[in-house]
Amino acid sequence: MNGFVRAVSMRGLAIAVALLLVAAAGIASAAGGERKQKYIVYMGDKLHPSVDAVAAHHSLLADVLGNHDDAKGSIFHSYTRSMNAFAAMLSPEEASKVSELEDVISVFPCKTRRMQTTRSWDYIGLSPEVKRRQAAESDVIIGMIDSGIDPTLESFRDEGFGPPPARWKGTCGPYENFKCNRKIIGAEFFRHSLQLPIGESASPLDMTGHGSHTAAIAAGSLVQRAEFFGLAGGTARGGVPSARIAVYKVCYTDHTCNDEDVLSAFDAAANDGVDIINLSLGFNILTAAAAGNQGPFHRSIMNFSPWMLTVGASTVDRQLRTDLILGNGERITGVSVNTFETPNHTIPIIRGFDASAELGLELSAMRCMPDSLKPEAVNGKIVHCLVTGGAGTSDEAVREAGGAGMIVQVYTMTDTPEVFLVPTTVVAKDDGKRVASYLKSTNSSFFSIAPCSQVSGGTIAKSYAINMSNPTVPSFSGRGPNPVYHSILKPDIVAPGVDILSAHPMYVPITGNNDPRRSPAYIKSFHPDWSPAAIKSAMMTTAVVMTRESANISDVEYAYGSGMINPVRAVDPGLIYNIGSLDWLSFLCAQTTNQTAIRILSAQDKLVCTDLPKIRPTYDSLNYPSFHFHATIEAPPGVNVTVKPSTIQFIVRRQSKSFKLVVRTTPQGHRPPLIVSGSLTWSDGVHSVRSPIAVHFS
Repeated sequence: MNGFVRAVSMRGLAIAVALLLVAAAGIASAAGGERKQKYIVYMGDKLHPSVDAVAAHHSLLADVLGNHDDAKGSIFHSYTRSMNAFAAMLSPEEASKVSELEDVISVFPCKTRRMQTTRSWDYIGLSPEVKRRQAAESDVIIGMIDSGIDPTLESFRDEGFGPPPARWKGTCGPYENFKCNRKIIGAEFFRHSLQLPIGESASPLDMTGHGSHTAAIAAGSLVQRAEFFGLAGGTARGGVPSARIAVYKVCYTDHTCNDEDVLSAFDAAANDGVDIINLSLGFNILTAAAAGNQGPFHRSIMNFSPWMLTVGASTVDRQLRTDLILGNGERITGVSVNTFETPNHTIPIIRGFDASAELGLELSAMRCMPDSLKPEAVNGKIVHCLVTGGAGTSDEAVREAGGAGMIVQVYTMTDTPEVFLVPTTVVAKDDGKRVASYLKSTNSSFFSIAPCSQVSGGTIAKSYAINMSNPTVPSFSGRGPNPVYHSILKPDIVAPGVDILSAHPMYVPITGNNDPRRSPAYIKSFHPDWSPAAIKSAMMTTAVVMTRESANISDVEYAYGSGMINPVRAVDPGLIYNIGSLDWLSFLCAQTTNQTAIRILSAQDKLVCTDLPKIRPTYDSLNYPSFHFHATIEAPPGVNVTVKPSTIQFIVRRQSKSFKLVVRTTPQGHRPPLIVSGSLTWSDGVHSVRSPIAVHFS
């Protein structure tokens, strides 16, 4: 973990700054020697209004640098809306000295992040006909920290919306090219770097499409006849169509999102009065975060703090395929999003290797790399490209050379279709060999690329439907185990994140956007008084259990956690684990011996860790009294699991009960490394409240 962190995390009523930015995966620029770089200095909750926070920041840093002028020159932003922090240019030695100051909780270098989905709603049971409370939904404010939003898109029209909720304190401009409405009730952009990327707008306007896409997934209004060049046609809608959207733009056309800008967005969102934002902890704002797109390797998960709802990606019951039809009539099925019409004539094929622009570039041409293909050889032909990873920019190279199409042969078959600039299909290694054999067998090898056909249906797709009963976790979805909190299983759940059609001028399907804000907003519209822990518990314990085969990995819980999200069931879970601030403080006390840091986090000057109650599994009943819940244990192989008591009766509504779970290995045990799994389920005959149990023999 980079940076100087004096405590593992934040208290229950503070933004999770340190772990939000330090524990999240990212790429930091190394500081050579004493070269100065950007650091964030975090000091907990915001100061009293009577205190000049900026002056206090200058004074604190001056104690390290030696004078106020240097301190003022180093600090380039102070965070004062909902937290007490500042960003400054410091050397590693200076940052280390600042971290030792009594009032400082953490100091960490700023990093650059990268941006990480229609049919998916029906797939998880949230159809247009499902029960809704539109008045309550309209009171939910979702904060979108992303690349901005395009307010002109149909998904964000505000017909039928009343004024924003009275608690809303956010702003919107004025901006020359951007206006809010009663759907998009607030918008800001943050860019502490003075220079904007080429083609960017100095406003919350989305210039990349990513922010509009994710916002429409979470809360887009209904859009009839949404499609992408005839593919995936149907009705597009967000998870909570009546919810309001607050926009905080921090990502730009260079596809980067800087920590100092992200932190400014959190500072603003928590103060403005949003209910749900992407990565936050506190002010009764649910923590919801994607597991990341760096899978399928172990410990590739992002956003793994215990209080976050970490959501991995899953497929839906729709798969896009593209057929290759060879000159001999042989048909090979590949994967892509190909919107081009099938030509009514055969087209010559050429290997990239044989179309090298000059001697010595054969290997580059084989991979269809930029400037490696000879236009005279490629023009009007379909190019067979062999790549070791993804397709990259090979379609640009083929198009610039005048190619009519492209076969991308990959070593490991992709499960995430892409859109290309020329007619393209991606085929596996063995299918690529079939193409090569065909080329070898004839001097006039011709084939055509047929448009994508969809093999499932729903609200988006209008072609023939095939029900894929078992969703899978795609290879890109981040996997556990938890790299810091080894006893906390991550991800928590999975949600659809492959081929999701959403708001864009052409309604483009995008993979990797398993937006985690959508279902919490739906649940909160039914239960506005529920805590973040209650919403998270309801979503996890009602998730649909997935099969071992669906994970594409031997350690299944590391791929999908509790299972596939089911927001309709989560509205009535039966029981919840309701974790409060004292529970989190007890957890933090177990992670660090730094009493001073814990006191700053809790805002309790006399707090003593040994005086806090120990964390115990506690259930709250959401049902009427006299309900009995019985425990059923599915013990992992080679492990004995007992629960006491095994039956719990609730006498009054919202009564809390506790139980003790004991896990012991059997005498024969296991040889490490090995992970075995089971579950604990509480049931009253109507509700089934399930929690996975994973045992890691290390």
